[in-house]
Amino acid sequence: MVHCGLIGLCLYFAVSRYGDIKFGEPDEKPEFRLTSWVAMIFCSGVGGAIMFWAITEPLWDIAIPPQNASPMSVQAYDWALAYLLLHWGPNAWCTYLITALPIAYMFYIKKEPFLRVSTAGEMIIGPRLARGVFGRCIDVFFILGLMFCTAVTMCISLPTVAEALHEVFGVSPALFTQLIVLCFSGLVAAYTVYKGLEKGIKRLSDINVALALLLVFYCAVCGPTVTLFNIFTNAFGKLLGNFPNMVFWTDPWGGGSFPQDWTIFYALFWAGFGPFMGLFIARISRGRTIREIIGWGMAGTIAGGCLMHGVFGSYAMYLQYTGMLDAISILRQQGGAAAMIAVLSTLPFKNIVLIAYCVLSTIFLATTVNSGSYVVASTATMRLHPSSEPHRVHRTFWCVVQCLLAMGLLCMGGLGVAKMFGNFSGALMALPVLLLVICWFRIISRKGAYMLRHHVRAEPVVTEDVKSPAV
Repeated sequence: MVHCGLIGLCLYFAVSRYGDIKFGEPDEKPEFRLTSWVAMIFCSGVGGAIMFWAITEPLWDIAIPPQNASPMSVQAYDWALAYLLLHWGPNAWCTYLITALPIAYMFYIKKEPFLRVSTAGEMIIGPRLARGVFGRCIDVFFILGLMFCTAVTMCISLPTVAEALHEVFGVSPALFTQLIVLCFSGLVAAYTVYKGLEKGIKRLSDINVALALLLVFYCAVCGPTVTLFNIFTNAFGKLLGNFPNMVFWTDPWGGGSFPQDWTIFYALFWAGFGPFMGLFIARISRGRTIREIIGWGMAGTIAGGCLMHGVFGSYAMYLQYTGMLDAISILRQQGGAAAMIAVLSTLPFKNIVLIAYCVLSTIFLATTVNSGSYVVASTATMRLHPSSEPHRVHRTFWCVVQCLLAMGLLCMGGLGVAKMFGNFSGALMALPVLLLVICWFRIISRKGAYMLRHHVRAEPVVTEDVKSPAV
């Protein structure tokens, strides 16, 4: 229900007159070009877990289907990819984009020298509380929630990369290999966050998107292209026609746990990343209007998710349905990492595909870690102006801390422990998300008219060339 409301708010502010408000001076150009801007949002938001869930989630949905469908039935196949698109679609990105608006207002219009959740909440809690102990507690909760959410993403990605390395090189996929992959990904993240937004995070995101598109294209061409397109089209139509039912379905009579295990888990997971992504999107959106942030942000990220999930999710379901691979049995007996590697291994030149996946997943993970480190460093910096960045050493320090936390969760038990911490951090961040949404309404009610007068690009006045009559 909350997601439906947030989606409605995003649509309203995108199409209303407030959509013309620019975060910055009226004639200021965007700091980053559109493609790089969307790439940074997408890569930071999905992390290295997107390919893992693109393949394993629809397989679980076929085996334990939603909407009281029978396992392995045609109805189960129909719902599986539709729910994957729901969980990674507008439900996620609306949370990110709407929370970015009040933060961008405080940073680029009001010009407060702080990039913090507490500062954006001043319109509700007041400057005294926001800059006192209460505000510090909000920022500490934000940092903790972000740390655990990033660690969850790492714990999902690392075992799968280790399994791919085992398939190609025969190395053991045990904890030691996962820790080596974590160290390598951490080094990439540390280097790019040390280089900053322009020379580090942006360039890595551009490379990430290029590699992802290349792998998607390869799978689409080498797989049954027409069938994959038909599966995705059917699932997308299923989602559009049943969106309210899928969001509100709680299975009160069937006694199943699908809504709790998947829909509610994702809602908490996205909430945990909400304030972080709001801060990050606000920081990179200087010179963009509300309409651009919501419109292009929603369109670009949903399109990226549809490509990844539409191709890899459809391909996994196709293999299972045709009997070419019993991926569900592998999933149940050996786990999600083994099932994912088995699916990718059916493609031609499987070793090259698996190596490409390892590189892509490592970069995906590094983009989440470096952007998270950048945001945490910004929050922990005493004063930060729009034209400056947190200190390089400070940014790198938080990158190391995130990697150490992920290392601890891996040693404690991996994915099971990570999901528990993910639910905890999501619940922890629900209050800041609600606070930011309420603050945006307060900002619009109090400062909306001012922003429409002073932060909307003026249309050029066209004057007619009137000739004087001849004498």
